[in-house]
Amino acid sequence: MKISRIKIKINKILFLLFCMGFGSVFILSGCSLFSSPKKIVIKIPKQFKYTLKTGNMAVKNDWWKNFNDKNLDILVGEAVKNNLNYLIAIKNIQVAETYVSQNESNLFPVVNFNFSAVRNKLPGYETSIFSGGGSSGGHSTVIYNLNQAGLSASYELDAWNQVNNAIKQAKANVAVSKEDADVVKLTLISNVAQAYFQIWALEKSADNLKKQYAAEKEILKLYMIQYKDGLIDAEPVEAAKTNLEILKTELNDSIKLQDITKNTLAYYIGKFPEKFKFKFKNNTNKKSMDYSNLIPPNIPSEILTQRPDVKEAEYNVLSYAYAKKESLANFFPVLNLTGNYGYASPSLNNFVTDTNSIWSFGLNILAPIFNYKTNISIYKRSKLQYQQAVLNYRNAVINAFSETDSALADYRRDAKTMKSYENNFNYSLKLFHIYGVQYKTGIASRITYLTYKMNMLNAEYNLINQNLLLQEDVISVYNALGMGLKAD
Repeated sequence: MKISRIKIKINKILFLLFCMGFGSVFILSGCSLFSSPKKIVIKIPKQFKYTLKTGNMAVKNDWWKNFNDKNLDILVGEAVKNNLNYLIAIKNIQVAETYVSQNESNLFPVVNFNFSAVRNKLPGYETSIFSGGGSSGGHSTVIYNLNQAGLSASYELDAWNQVNNAIKQAKANVAVSKEDADVVKLTLISNVAQAYFQIWALEKSADNLKKQYAAEKEILKLYMIQYKDGLIDAEPVEAAKTNLEILKTELNDSIKLQDITKNTLAYYIGKFPEKFKFKFKNNTNKKSMDYSNLIPPNIPSEILTQRPDVKEAEYNVLSYAYAKKESLANFFPVLNLTGNYGYASPSLNNFVTDTNSIWSFGLNILAPIFNYKTNISIYKRSKLQYQQAVLNYRNAVINAFSETDSALADYRRDAKTMKSYENNFNYSLKLFHIYGVQYKTGIASRITYLTYKMNMLNAEYNLINQNLLLQEDVISVYNALGMGLKAD
């Protein structure tokens, strides 16, 4: 007897400890369902790796206007208005907003009205109620009508904040969609500006190559005369022919790339290439343009935290944090209040009376016992997705610094190269003028004059392409900094 009593006491103690343990887990988990997710803090460098010499001009946040080119402004405006990828991104925001209202509807009870008329046949004993009297006591078929109408309501108590967490997750996803649309917008504006400047540079390059081709063709003609007269051997003639073929190939490639880029630009602004007509007259792309005035001065590193792709990654972390809370709530019982009120009667003439009224009320508690393994899998997956989102957020921040540092490094090096190309062009231009005078006075030959003309044209060709490269570097800096979303 004593042993059995001791066993009973031990079992009670173990049961009490189990209840205390489960209760503590229950309370702690329940508290976490109502708390806000912790903000992920990432330590970032205080300044960028490269510092640049910038000008004193005020840099506009809608950076394409810094180039003072009305044609570019028009193209950017049309692209933002008509580009289909950007319009799709805007629609994604609207789609995400519908999930917010859908989840908010779960805070309200579900009310249904129903009406039914049923005709029943039942085997039974003959009675005065259904057959109008009789005493035979034999079996007969009972036929009667039953009309029912009523309201039913069901309301799931948000005891574990699951619905509120779902609403907050949906709102976080709306923010994700907005930042994604901004990413599309920034990329679109950068692509339009780059395509515009590239077309301008290709047109200038094509004009330059045509001049080089004409000069080289004249040089070949003069060499052919000297060769026939026996003054030179065949080597200069063959070299001139080779140069002509090279120039012809470069000119063909320049025209081809120009057509392709125009088609791409038409796509950016949402038009068919067949209907895209635009005159590319750019007056700002001077050979000696000071691009340092276009670089924002004193760039703080914190600006990268406002990049749309970084903010999108941050909102994704928030979204998955709420999703994890939702999955945690699956381990707790669901509390559901239900109620019904209506009328039931075999006839309609006295349907709505107190004697025919029916009602019911109940509280349903559904405990997640048999689907425990499913809930564990859902929670584990949400936890892994949250960890993945945190890693993606860190990766987005590091990538933002990498892109910005690379853009600044490219600009710094290309600006130095641009200065060398400008000096080379100026030197070759002076020599071309000198030998032009000497040719007119009979001191220099026509071939010598044309050779220095070729040198000058080649220096100009290099300057045109280096100018384009520097423009693309400036655009990359703006894009890396996330500028262009807020107009000045």
